[in-house]
Amino acid sequence: MQSVNKTFEVLEKIANYSNGITLEQLGKELPYPKPTLHRICKCLNQNGYISQRSSGLYQLTTKMISLGYNVIHNDALLMDITPHMSDLANRVGFTINLQRRDFDNVILLKKEESRASIFHTNAHTGLTSSLLNAACGKVILANFSLQDKEKYWASHCQDLNKLQHFSDNTISDKTTFFAALDSIKERMFALDGEGNESGITCIGVPLEINGIVSYAISVSGLTPEIKRYGQSKLIDELHEFSAFVSAKLGQKVDK
Repeated sequence: MQSVNKTFEVLEKIANYSNGITLEQLGKELPYPKPTLHRICKCLNQNGYISQRSSGLYQLTTKMISLGYNVIHNDALLMDITPHMSDLANRVGFTINLQRRDFDNVILLKKEESRASIFHTNAHTGLTSSLLNAACGKVILANFSLQDKEKYWASHCQDLNKLQHFSDNTISDKTTFFAALDSIKERMFALDGEGNESGITCIGVPLEINGIVSYAISVSGLTPEIKRYGQSKLIDELHEFSAFVSAKLGQKVDK
């Protein structure tokens, strides 16, 4: 188990250096003997996860990306939900996003843009966002079990600055954080405002599949256009869509 952990530490360290890193530099940044690091790098190189230039620099290859995309494209929900996402996007005239929890982040599995829209968001399949920042992340986090909320708070309470944009109210301790989560869960939607992309508003609602909220659906568009269409109207559209998909997929699993 320790050797596996070391291997991932090496991978993550190499990933931080887009121009490559030498074995000597790895030795300075990781607390392992040079022979151990050399064996790990040799194994990763042989399996195609890193490459070594003639200069001796190690770089990450795209093999990890391929593995990640396999996870995304093989998600069983995509085939069932994509046609309905497209219909919703064309009906409301905004971009519809499907995101799934990925540890402490949410990952964008699919986005469908309206055929009539002349505006396109920068989001792309595979993009990850913090549960604390994304609208979809917030609604998923709000539906954590109490035990998982406690664990999440324990691992993130050291830096309250990361929580300053989580809600309209200041997050100063666990009580205010949990109150914000309860508010999101009760109203069944969350906003990320213009925090991720300037001038863009995103509204997310939970997508419950057999009693579990690991997915969320959001609508995103230019803030003035969202306001013109009506935020409440969009939220109703999303809730109706989420309920339809939840019922449809729940019935499919029951069969």
